Amino acid sequence: MIRYGKTNLVAGLAAIFLAAMGGFALGATFDANSVKNGEHVLSIVRFYLREGHSHGMPIAMYNMLVGLWIDKVVLSDRAKSIASWAAVAGLLLPVGLAAKGAAGAPANFPPVGLPGILGMFISILLLLIGAIRMKKTA
Repeated sequence: MIRYGKTNLVAGLAAIFLAAMGGFALGATFDANSVKNGEHVLSIVRFYLREGHSHGMPIAMYNMLVGLWIDKVVLSDRAKSIASWAAVAGLLLPVGLAAKGAAGAPANFPPVGLPGILGMFISILLLLIGAIRMKKTA
């Protein structure tokens, strides 16, 4: 039974859908915004939008993996809950990158993605500890 992983599965599937839609939007507007006078031009705005898409996909997949494995690792219920929500918070990184691109990539944009990096670090650390504690089966 999935007790803690459902949140990660839902967040991961929703994020991968949104990241895919962002990829379609970037692809649909590629010629209009990225090629000028036959040369490839990548604006800083498009760069951050692309980074939001390209970081969103693997972090969404990471959340789906966490959703499948969080209940199997040897951690306390509290640590499993923290690891689960920290992995979901990791989605703030691609959201922050895409938001900066959508805002026109101002230099003084707040570091929205920073909590996402911290969340990924915490969840990876806790899951590593739980995986090390697992007993080998023959």
